[in-house]
Amino acid sequence: MNVLLITTDQQRADTIGAYGNPVCQTPHLDRLASQGTRFAAARTQNPFCQPARATILTGTYPSTHGVTSNGIDLPDDAANVSVATRFAEAGWKTAFFGKAHFASTYPYTPTGKLESVEGSASMPEGWTGPYFGFDYAQLILFGHMMRMAPLMGQWNWCFGPAPFGLHYGRWLYRDGVEQGNERLRLMTPEAAGSVWDHTQTWKSALPEEHHPTTFVADRAVDWLSTVDGPFFAWVSFTDPHHPMDPPAPWCDMYSPSDVVEVLPEIREDEFATKPGIHHAWANGGRGTPFEWANPGGAKLTREEVARMIAGYYGMVSQLDNAVGRVLDALDARGLADDTLVISTTDHGEYLGDHQMMFKGPLPYEGLLRVPLIVRGPGFEAGAVVDDPVGTIDLAPTALTAAGLPVPKEMEGAPLLDGPREHVLTEDDFDIVLRMPTRTLSGRRYKITRYEEANGVGELYDLQEDPGEFVNRWDDADFASIKSDMLATLDDVMNHETKQLPTVGLVG
Repeated sequence: MNVLLITTDQQRADTIGAYGNPVCQTPHLDRLASQGTRFAAARTQNPFCQPARATILTGTYPSTHGVTSNGIDLPDDAANVSVATRFAEAGWKTAFFGKAHFASTYPYTPTGKLESVEGSASMPEGWTGPYFGFDYAQLILFGHMMRMAPLMGQWNWCFGPAPFGLHYGRWLYRDGVEQGNERLRLMTPEAAGSVWDHTQTWKSALPEEHHPTTFVADRAVDWLSTVDGPFFAWVSFTDPHHPMDPPAPWCDMYSPSDVVEVLPEIREDEFATKPGIHHAWANGGRGTPFEWANPGGAKLTREEVARMIAGYYGMVSQLDNAVGRVLDALDARGLADDTLVISTTDHGEYLGDHQMMFKGPLPYEGLLRVPLIVRGPGFEAGAVVDDPVGTIDLAPTALTAAGLPVPKEMEGAPLLDGPREHVLTEDDFDIVLRMPTRTLSGRRYKITRYEEANGVGELYDLQEDPGEFVNRWDDADFASIKSDMLATLDDVMNHETKQLPTVGLVG
């Protein structure tokens, strides 16, 4: 049995038609859902890139593998427990395409890591692996055209100039410095007649043929077209992470008026029942060096939010098209029936929910709930599973499908193992402020405890309040539910956390 893991970056579950989106067009993912099983209540084990991806790779919680926040590098010896290593040792061909993000892109001081800007320049010419258990690798460094003062200027070094930028950066410069510089320029908002502002939304002037999404799909399709023997491949796209900058034709697919019906609800009084950090995060860091990470959703106009959602949806539809190309490559080789396909993301996106944008330390459903579609033996076509499951379950699911043993160290469980009652999310947020939380998501109720603030937390009735507007933590009518869920949380969580050094402010 082959295994194909397809991931996106920062994608909400409800951006997919099969998950009920009435606007965003995702025909290929919808087709995958009709052919496989859609998990309606899947959650990430951490709402940030590096911890979430390390969990997918190892099948363990951030508190176990030690990457508890962005800015912490996955140790080299994690290759020994990588799910890819398990497959490779059993004779499977293994490959990785796209954004790995197993190390920090912008460390405080040079680390020499391949996935740091400075380390990427030292990648030997022609190098294609191995990398954390993957025998073959074609990597993109970070993958987002961002301007994080004071880390970078107008251009983003994670895309070049070569030799920076890993395989994608060097490919952009494949025919010379002049052509490479022009492609970098076309990535900027100025090239599209726009400006970099708090919305981080523009129509990219970079032709789609040079786009990171196309690069990943092209290399995955090429490899799938020739690979012999059983394989485990991770195809890791870099979007729809902000900025919202899809290229043509996807940048014109949706207009702000198209997304009016999906604009998030605003309740001016919702923060009255919630910890003060909610109001502070919603108002964000406009005009500060951290505006790139949190522009303050509460300060955005409805028109700005609509424009950002339209751009985000454009990226999602572009991704869907690329996923379709990868799935078609399986069909062309006659491999579809003998391949377990898993499609998911690392974490979600606020996208205006609760007057917030992008991601952060507050575990709302838009951020924690992720798309998860699985097609293959044992996964019923067109089925929908409401069990709370997690991305921590992907590694044991893949190994089980291939008939390989699941190491006892893995903390997830195969998705077909039976009904689940809850799923755990950890977040040891420690960027500028420290605010560790633990969240237990059940079938109806969801509870979050602030680990270093005694008596502070959140409790939501997702059946009666799916928008999570009313915090029931201090509601006497929910006292027994709160007590029971906290007891369960204590039973299932790790009470000790592996401590690794923080090497950078951001991933």
